[in-house]
Amino acid sequence: MDFDDRFRWMAAAAIVFVIAATIYVTKAFITTILLSAFVAYLMVPVHSNLFRITKNKQLASLLSISIVVVIVITFIIYVINAMMTEVSSLSGSQYALHTVVNDSFDTITNVGKRYAPSLAAQYLDPIRLLLAAPAGSIVPKLLPYATEILSNLASRTPILLAQSGVAILLIYYILIDGKCVVDKILVLLPENAVTPLFLGELNAIYNSLFNVYFITCALIGVTATVGFIVMEIPYPFLWGMVVFIFALIPLIGAGSIYIPMSLYYLLIQDYTISVTLLVFGLIFLTIIPENIVRPHLAKRSASIHPAITLVAFAAPLFVIGMMGLIVGPVLYGFLLAVYRTDTRIKEAKAAGLDYDQIYLEKEEDAKDDGYASPSFIGSLRRLWARAIAILKKLIRGKP
Repeated sequence: MDFDDRFRWMAAAAIVFVIAATIYVTKAFITTILLSAFVAYLMVPVHSNLFRITKNKQLASLLSISIVVVIVITFIIYVINAMMTEVSSLSGSQYALHTVVNDSFDTITNVGKRYAPSLAAQYLDPIRLLLAAPAGSIVPKLLPYATEILSNLASRTPILLAQSGVAILLIYYILIDGKCVVDKILVLLPENAVTPLFLGELNAIYNSLFNVYFITCALIGVTATVGFIVMEIPYPFLWGMVVFIFALIPLIGAGSIYIPMSLYYLLIQDYTISVTLLVFGLIFLTIIPENIVRPHLAKRSASIHPAITLVAFAAPLFVIGMMGLIVGPVLYGFLLAVYRTDTRIKEAKAAGLDYDQIYLEKEEDAKDDGYASPSFIGSLRRLWARAIAILKKLIRGKP
């Protein structure tokens, strides 16, 4: 081995060592970096629309981040205000919380004794004895746990603030320079004819997995908020945000919110609200979003089988936690893009076409259909136009 070969091996080893050291010293912010890239990808449609208006990348990026920050801060303030209101109302009497819980449990016990007396005697009566204890003897037992939770939160506050600051800066610069960085990386890649085709498939798949999924969940949250306002349910905006958050989680969905709410109103014998809430949730928060809205938004992006979407979001959730909601679809989407790219290349060879022709035909089809650049505003605009068209047909009596 001559001197040049030894130098190359030493340089390669040094580079590997530096990469490993960099990852090690950055490991506390790996999750922050991944979340920043994910949020930036979701914000690209908003940033694109704002850039068309402002003609300034920096201003468009700043406005995009400001919108998200305002929404998050508003939600946090609303939650704190709701919690303070409820705590103050319960603390008006020493036994207020105890009375509320006891009254609710009485209703459950009466239903249990009516339809399953043996089970009620076996399980519900011991719980009744526990609830019979004065509130003053229960609260001191809960205080140490509350103190420990608050202490852990306080100790993590500086780290959370630092991570939040880094995330905001990363999102800002990714929105400004992300496309330029990707273009420079593409120049270094081999197979320049295949790369655009692969990235086109990858972008369409990620748009279907992330943007369409996120837009559908956002519409579910807005619809839930409007419905809660009409039904005069307390804190409709808070519950709408909760529905949106739970709609993002696979296997759980909005049903985990409106079904318990319906059962609660059933227990307090408000049957009208209970039935209305259940029917509203099934139709407007489950059936219509999953069978009409989501397919309409995704029809011009990548068509992905629901089973793949379910596995991509749900399976990694049980392995790596909440980050699985991001990492899972990224990995599954990448593999699916590889498979579809290979399929298109084989089809191109069979038809006697080259890769560039296939990619250009796909881009032209997207532009002709108005889907060259999927965006949140554009998707809402098309969905609104379709809803208006359906209403006009119904008014005119046409099928």
